[in-house]
Amino acid sequence: MKRIIIVMGAALLYLGMQACTPQAMDEVITPQACCGDDFGPPPPPPPPPPGG
Repeated sequence: MKRIIIVMGAALLYLGMQACTPQAMDEVITPQACCGDDFGPPPPPPPPPPGG
């Protein structure tokens, strides 16, 4: 049990150190739209037809 805790702690420490490297901090995350590159609001719905 003690070995498992030590191995898990070492793995978490290693991953934490990899996440804080200058290369990881320099990465630019660009947002991606799910339905194209338009980031504006969707157009309004068409008006209802006249009459009933």
